[in-house]
Amino acid sequence: MAQLLQVGRTFRSATGIPHQFALRVYVPAEELDAVYAPLVPRALSPEEAGVNELTEQLARLAEPGQDPLPPAVEPLWTLPFSAAPRGRDMLAAGVGDFPVYHPPQRLRRSLRLVALAEEEGGQPLPNLLIPEDAVRAAGERVSREHFVPVHARQSAFTVPMAWFSLFTAQDHTESFHHGNRVHRCAVPVDLATRRVVRAAQVVEDAGGEDLEDLAEDLTHLGRWLGAFSANSLVVLHYGSLADPFQPDESPQDFSDAVELLATQDAHGAAVAFRRLMHRWLRLAHLESAS
Repeated sequence: MAQLLQVGRTFRSATGIPHQFALRVYVPAEELDAVYAPLVPRALSPEEAGVNELTEQLARLAEPGQDPLPPAVEPLWTLPFSAAPRGRDMLAAGVGDFPVYHPPQRLRRSLRLVALAEEEGGQPLPNLLIPEDAVRAAGERVSREHFVPVHARQSAFTVPMAWFSLFTAQDHTESFHHGNRVHRCAVPVDLATRRVVRAAQVVEDAGGEDLEDLAEDLTHLGRWLGAFSANSLVVLHYGSLADPFQPDESPQDFSDAVELLATQDAHGAAVAFRRLMHRWLRLAHLESAS
């Protein structure tokens, strides 16, 4: 069952339209690799870029003969650094606002999922969905990105608990696009890194088998963010299905749990973690629903 779920995630990432949450890093133009720097003049807002991705995915689904994998080159996403409330605070010190950019890297991330599904499955089941020759050709197209960090993490149907360690309620922002409310959490990378590193240390110090996976997730998240500069933003993009969860109290629940663990109140921390998990349970069930 776990193998089939992994393959399903791979196929949906490459060809389908699942409900996805994404943790995206936006970096200043001068920190973009030569692969992406020429794309800066044509960068799109997250709302426009999301529509662009959806249109491209639908086109591939409508034409089965086309390459089932995403394109190697896509428009950059862009936000002003002031899109993060704490970013605005930093700019108030006299530094002017500046744009930051996110390369989607969907093809590269899809190939990583294909490799993971094959590794965990022990048989070429993904090849029944995505032809091996298409995977090989796509790998050649993204080989130039070998030394470029991956700028996004993605999760279907629910937000991984560790992601909430990066944010507080004050990092939440709202905007409107064609009458639809858009929810995001955004924070400068250096602040997010300090938060996740502390959370990882507290959770690891608390010990217990039930916290081992969370401590590992937090550690990996901190290492990932360490690849980006202080002038970058990390942004949690919610989708339309997340509207019922707004305002989202999950960052506060996670913060409460960490502070309670720091004072050795394991019971109180468990209650806070349980509040967080139950909030997303209804949405998480959609992944295995038939």
